[in-house]
Amino acid sequence: MIDVVLHPGRDRSVRRRHPWVLSGAVARVSGDAAPGAWVRVQSAEGETLGFGHWSPASQIRVRMLAFGKDAPEDGLLAERIAAAVARRAADPLLADTDSVRLVNSEGDGLPGLIADRYGDLVTVRLSTAGMDARRALVADALRAATGAAAGFERPDAAAARREGMAAHQAPLWGAAPAELIAIHERGRRYWVDAGGGQKTGFYLDQRDARDLVQRVAQGRRVLDLFAYTGAFAAAAAQGGAAAATVVDRSSEALAIAERNFEPWLTSLPLRLECDDVFRFIRREDARYDLVIVDLPPLARRQADADRAARAYKDALLGALHLTAPDALLLAFSCSHHVGPDLFRKVVFGASLDAGRPLTVLAELGAPSDHPVSLDHPEGRYLSGLLLRT
Repeated sequence: MIDVVLHPGRDRSVRRRHPWVLSGAVARVSGDAAPGAWVRVQSAEGETLGFGHWSPASQIRVRMLAFGKDAPEDGLLAERIAAAVARRAADPLLADTDSVRLVNSEGDGLPGLIADRYGDLVTVRLSTAGMDARRALVADALRAATGAAAGFERPDAAAARREGMAAHQAPLWGAAPAELIAIHERGRRYWVDAGGGQKTGFYLDQRDARDLVQRVAQGRRVLDLFAYTGAFAAAAAQGGAAAATVVDRSSEALAIAERNFEPWLTSLPLRLECDDVFRFIRREDARYDLVIVDLPPLARRQADADRAARAYKDALLGALHLTAPDALLLAFSCSHHVGPDLFRKVVFGASLDAGRPLTVLAELGAPSDHPVSLDHPEGRYLSGLLLRT
């Protein structure tokens, strides 16, 4: 096995079980390890600290999968995949849905692997050299653990660039997904583009927030900004909303949103606005009783945090100008670099500038199928606030 030896004093994070070994911590490598190879991580004094996957092109040179002196067994990945799938199946918080995240990367001890289930389809993203090198193993393990009819790999272009590997989109087993598939979530039906939509096709991490929207929507005029396929607004319609306006710049996403509203097309006043959200909020003059602001991940690096915070503030400021008295505002940040504390400050700044005091009614995060390891706080990326104006 190839040894990765750390600089003196650069072993603290590994000893604290953090799963990333950064390039600056690596003093030398004992041989020519192929991308994705198992490596043994050692301190400068020669102590074995653990084992992980080698990523020579990435700033994160090793993703740790096992800590301590004992080398992992050959079946480690398959065992962890099976355990992750079994945990979801037994989780009472994930009842009444056929679509869940099955594997959540570091949160399940499997850095670089994301797997989501949509009915009888499993979609997979392999974002590290280690998981890319084990594509067939991952596919076999997921197929065995889930019994799903098909598995499909979705590309992660940004991760592929960071890792110096090719991005793939192709069936792992079974047939490629149909253009749209129907999923069911807590009594709601959604159409999902599992082969070409954002992320792996749908935002499963907002399931609990959609439940909340459904509970509070009765009789409210709803504005869903950065709506993608309108899942929040459709949940509001299920909850008895009085009207819904759905805004996104993607005409393809809005076409799916219209299908998501099929049960209410004859009973609910619906506006589908294909527009840049920032332009929309500057020209819109209607007022709403429930506004959802769910921006895309604008801060993928720490260097982007200030710019992202300004964009969040601009969006929230515009949203506040569109709220009726005693309205509800549901706002999200989906970047680790704009975490809960900074996001609260951003919301407070927008509240001050708008002259609209806000009360926090609830804090939100990702549901239990998106676990975060305490050893890896970077895994917490979703922060949400339910606010009353």
